[in-house]
Amino acid sequence: MAETGIVETWERLVRLQRMTTEAMDENLRARCGHSLDDYDVLHQIAVNGAPIRMGELAERLLVANSSCHRIVGRLVDAGLVDRVPGVTDRREVLVDLTTDGRRLYRRMAVVHTRDIERLFGSRLTADDRSHLDGVLGRVLPSPAA
Repeated sequence: MAETGIVETWERLVRLQRMTTEAMDENLRARCGHSLDDYDVLHQIAVNGAPIRMGELAERLLVANSSCHRIVGRLVDAGLVDRVPGVTDRREVLVDLTTDGRRLYRRMAVVHTRDIERLFGSRLTADDRSHLDGVLGRVLPSPAA
């Protein structure tokens, strides 16, 4: 069997990402009424464990500040996220989940986790997962980088 070139491997990875995220987005919209982008924002706020600065949230989401502000604005309008002033600098804007936001996040997390297993995890053996995790760990920059 001929060795796959790096471009072909990259293209397969990109296609997998696009296909799975599109399917996840459609399922979250159908089951929860909110997008995968909405879920990503709720998830990052939830796992932070405390209100998070908008700039840090945008960095974690790998999106531009303007995109982050747009998504957060929609979630604020829906009553799922609150903007709160910073503790030491009142001009600083932090965001946190409301009670309704936490409730929706938990519901969406169940749907999303099932989608990850259905679309990705169920197709891999435990050895595949371990190997892939090791490879990705070598390729992805560390969070501090």
